[in-house]
Amino acid sequence: MAIIGLLTETPDMTVAEVAEALKKRFAVCRFDASTARGSLLQMAEARRPRVRCTHRPPGRSRMQDRYRPTPLGTDEFNAWKFMQPIGIPALREALYGRIELCRLEDLPELIRMGREERDIATALFSDAKTKLTVHLELARLHRRQGEPGPEDLLREARGLVMHFTPERWSSRSLHFARLAKDLEDIAKRAGIDFPPDPCPEP
Repeated sequence: MAIIGLLTETPDMTVAEVAEALKKRFAVCRFDASTARGSLLQMAEARRPRVRCTHRPPGRSRMQDRYRPTPLGTDEFNAWKFMQPIGIPALREALYGRIELCRLEDLPELIRMGREERDIATALFSDAKTKLTVHLELARLHRRQGEPGPEDLLREARGLVMHFTPERWSSRSLHFARLAKDLEDIAKRAGIDFPPDPCPEP
């Protein structure tokens, strides 16, 4: 979707221009240098093409071929922009792609998404904290006198992740809270209305 988004912003980009834009604007994704060429060819040659080649200069290199989205590609991109990201947590980073490709009028929906991500992380923090508390209590009850045995050490190893999970979700909650607030500030300065926060910070 990043490629279609770039072509939506600037139709008729060359493959080389798309590759450079992916490298600069989505650096965190570390797209391979061949991603643009392979993805554009695949989307153009699909049974239902999402992009089409508008100019193909002579020669074997395809890096100067130019592309633009088809109506199907444009429709899919517009639908993707406001589809809630899924996955916990890696796939949720798709929200950052939506922000990179946003327009000012998209801010209210992005604010909603940021708040929702904050609330999800907050709920997961609470759940992880409860699980850690139970785990620590069970460990205390099963602790034996003297040096820990193999069962004790195995229990400790298997429960190690629980010690770090609450901090992880707490950090994500704060991260998305700040992201939503910053988007709200930009929307205010742009004169764009957005709904009040249903779960404002105390």
